[in-house]
Amino acid sequence: MASISLGKIAFKWRGAYDAGTAYAAQDVVSYNGDSWVCKTAATAQTPAAGTYWDLFAQGSANIGANAGELIYNDGTGLAALPVGEAGQVLQIDKLTLLPVWGPADVRSATRVKALPESTRYNQQTLTYRHNGVIMNDNSVRMWGDNADYRLGDGTTNDRSYPTRLPFPPNFPGVDKLFLGYYGQQAVIDLDGKLWTWGYNGYGQLGTGNTTAQRVPYCASNNELNSINTKTVTHVATQCGQEGYQSMLVLCADGTVHTAGYNGYGQLGQGDTSQRNYFTQVPALSDIVWVAAGRERYGWYCAISSTGVLYTWGYGGDGQLGAGNTNNSALAVPRTTGVLSGKTMTKVWCGHTSTYALDSNGTLYGCGANSYGCLGDGSNATQTSFVEIETDVEAVYAGAYDYPMVFLIKTDGSVWSTGYGGYGGNGDPAAGNISTFTKLDFGSKIATKVIHSGTGSYNWTAVLFTDGTVEMWGYNGNGVLMRGDTTTVYFGSRNVVPTGGLKVVDITGWCQSSEQAVGFLMEDGQYFVGGYAGESALPEDDDEASYTPMPVPF
Repeated sequence: MASISLGKIAFKWRGAYDAGTAYAAQDVVSYNGDSWVCKTAATAQTPAAGTYWDLFAQGSANIGANAGELIYNDGTGLAALPVGEAGQVLQIDKLTLLPVWGPADVRSATRVKALPESTRYNQQTLTYRHNGVIMNDNSVRMWGDNADYRLGDGTTNDRSYPTRLPFPPNFPGVDKLFLGYYGQQAVIDLDGKLWTWGYNGYGQLGTGNTTAQRVPYCASNNELNSINTKTVTHVATQCGQEGYQSMLVLCADGTVHTAGYNGYGQLGQGDTSQRNYFTQVPALSDIVWVAAGRERYGWYCAISSTGVLYTWGYGGDGQLGAGNTNNSALAVPRTTGVLSGKTMTKVWCGHTSTYALDSNGTLYGCGANSYGCLGDGSNATQTSFVEIETDVEAVYAGAYDYPMVFLIKTDGSVWSTGYGGYGGNGDPAAGNISTFTKLDFGSKIATKVIHSGTGSYNWTAVLFTDGTVEMWGYNGNGVLMRGDTTTVYFGSRNVVPTGGLKVVDITGWCQSSEQAVGFLMEDGQYFVGGYAGESALPEDDDEASYTPMPVPF
C-alpha cells in the first residue's frame, strides 16, 4: 500500500504572550484567557484573528464581567449570562433556544395555568375518560383514554400520568384548549393559530381528509382553510356524545368558519355537503360570540357586534327559534317576536334548547322543554323564543338527555330548573322543576356552575368568590369529594375540603355514571377526584378517588 507524507505537524506551546518576542508559525500562546496559534514566521503582532493569528481555543477568563455570571455558547462563541435575581431559575428561551433567567414556577411546568375552555365558556364538558390542562409555561398536559389519538402523542396508548403534547420547535405556546367527547381536540396558540388532532371521521379537523390526526396539526397554516392568515379566537365546542362531529371557529375579524359533518346544514353553507377544510360561513360578519349545540343533530348560534342573534342547522326541536321545526342550511337572523328591537349579547346551547341573553339581562329560550329545562313554567316545546328570566348574568345548560339548567344572576345567586334525578337540580324532593328556582347559599356569591352526567346521573358543583366549592347529587364514584359514594341532596351538600387553599376554577368530565371533577387552586396546584377507569384520573391503578387528589406534574 502506498503511503503519503503529510509533513511535520507540530504545535509548540510558548506560554503567555510576550510583546517582546517574535513568534514562529505554529507557536501557541495564551492571551486574555484564549489560546492563539501563530500563522506567520517572525510575528510580533498582538494576537487577533487575521493574517498573523487564529483563535486556537476560546477561554472564558474575559467573557464574564461580574462574579456569578454563567458562560455559555451562543452559537458563535462563548458569552456571559448576567447574574439573575433572587428566586429565579435557569430556563431555555423558546425562540432563541438560549439560556435565560425566569420565574421559579416555570422550572418544569409544575403549575396549572388554565382548564379546558369549554367549561369556562359555560358549557358542560363531556370527554370520554380523558382530560387536559394548560400549564404555566403555556404547554398542554393530557391523560386518560387515548383511542383515536385523542391525547395527541402519536399513539393510542392510555396515559396514566400527564403527557406533554408534541408541538414543533419554536411553538409559541397555548392560549386556549378545547376538548371533545370522541377525541376531536383543538388549541389556539398564542399567535392565534388553530391546531387540531384526534378523531376526524367527518373532516372536522380541517386537514383535508377524514383520517385520524395523530399529533397536533396547524390548520391555520393550510392555505385551503379559510382561517389561513386569520387570528382564531374561539372554538364552539359541541356538547353530547352522538358522533357526526363538525367544528366552528370564530376569528378576530368577526368571521365564522366551519368544517365537518353537515347533514342538517349546520356548516351554514347553504347545503348539506360535508367539508374537510374550514370554509367561511356566508352572510356572517362582525360576530363576537358563538355557541354550539349537540353533535349529530347539530346547530350553531352567533351574535354580531350590533346585537343580532343568528341560528342555523338542525331545527327539529324548535331550537333555532324560527317558529317551526325546520332545518336551516344558512345562518338566519332572529329579530322577530320577543327578540324584536332587542340587543342580544350572549347565547348558549343545551341538548335540544337554546338560551339567549339581551343587554338588559333578560333571558329568552326556545326548543324542546324536556323536564322543564326552559324554565318557562311548562314542559311544552317552544319553536319561537319566549321570555324566561330577568337579571341574568350567565347560563349553564345541560348537555344531554336528562337536562338541568342553571343560571347565575347579576347578584351572584344561583337558580335551577329541569330534571331532578338524584337531586342534581337542587330540589329537596329530587323532583323535576319547570320554573327557575333560587338555591339558597346564604350570602355567598357564585362565579361558576358545572354539572355532568348522562342517563340521569346528574350532579352539580358551584364555585364561589370566596374560593369554596359546594357539591351535591349522584355520587356513585365519589365525585362529590366527601369520602364516600352516597348520593347527597342539596340540603346536605358537601363543601369540598381543600386544606385552606382557595379554588379559582372547576371542571368536570366523563359521562353517564362515570364522573370526574377537577379543582384549580390559587397556587396553580390541580386536584382531581371521582371515576378513574382507563386512567380518567392521572394515577396508575384506575381506582376512584373520593377526596381531592393532587395531580403530579
